[in-house]
Amino acid sequence: MSTLHYLHEISDGGGRERFVYSCSECSCVLNVCAALEPVGDTVESLENRCPGCGSALEARVSCRSAPIPEAWPEISRSAHARSARAETKVEYQTAASLRGFSFNFAPLDALVAHYVDPNWSVAFAGRCANAVAEFLCFRAQLPKEAGGSDSSVVLIDGGNRSDLYLFSSYAKLYGVSPRKALRRVVTSRAFTMYQTADLVVNQLGRVVDEYGAKVVVLSDVFGMLNEEAGLREDEARRLAGAVRRGLEQVRREKKVLAFVTLVTKTPFDRAMTDHADVLVGLEESGGAIEGTLLKHPFGKRASRRFTLRDLLFHRAGAASRG
Repeated sequence: MSTLHYLHEISDGGGRERFVYSCSECSCVLNVCAALEPVGDTVESLENRCPGCGSALEARVSCRSAPIPEAWPEISRSAHARSARAETKVEYQTAASLRGFSFNFAPLDALVAHYVDPNWSVAFAGRCANAVAEFLCFRAQLPKEAGGSDSSVVLIDGGNRSDLYLFSSYAKLYGVSPRKALRRVVTSRAFTMYQTADLVVNQLGRVVDEYGAKVVVLSDVFGMLNEEAGLREDEARRLAGAVRRGLEQVRREKKVLAFVTLVTKTPFDRAMTDHADVLVGLEESGGAIEGTLLKHPFGKRASRRFTLRDLLFHRAGAASRG
């Protein structure tokens, strides 16, 4: 197993002057060589995956000339590649290998520790979570070789927040017809919490089977609770619990990936967040989105900042698959 080194370990002291290739996301040193090499060689040899943080390396490799400490062992991209492959086999499988799906967006991947087990429930909470719901609805449709599930998606829109313009923007940037992409999203809108509960408890399993969906997204799942003034607290709590249990049953029986967003803050959010395996907070901060890992079976608390533009354009250069 090769030793990982980082740019901050390079001092201004003496050493061999070399070209140092590193990951711009985590500053992990990827390759050190005496002669300048094409960046693409480093990306390809590492299978487009940083051995330090797991991010996709495309457009995230930087190169600089720096003195390398004499004590460092020889660092090469081939050694990292062998180590990365060995660790992948022994320690974890990627989300793509488990269910043909990955975020493929470095900030989100970093927040969930680059690993989403299909048996986990994943929730995104906060005002900016709606953008991620649209993102997930589109990414799930992509072919498996592009990190998707090549699948239809069932979207239950609990807060009537579906953003066709945002969804279409994702499709266009991937070279996919928005109309074609929209046909693969089975959308059900709920206008009361009773309708949301009925969709999840009584209809979701049937719809998953009918359309062969492998991904389910519940958007702003408790959004209606704040708008139903006459709803008693005990009844609201019962409905929230029924939605959570209904989703869990479908997820287990149908073996689907399920994502939940909680955009509108309600007193009943814990019915979902207390039982989520992974919980990520997404709030607006200074014109950017502040993502915070709040809960994970193995990952430590972490945060990442990105903009909606980052989310939109991170794969704008991808080849058309539509």
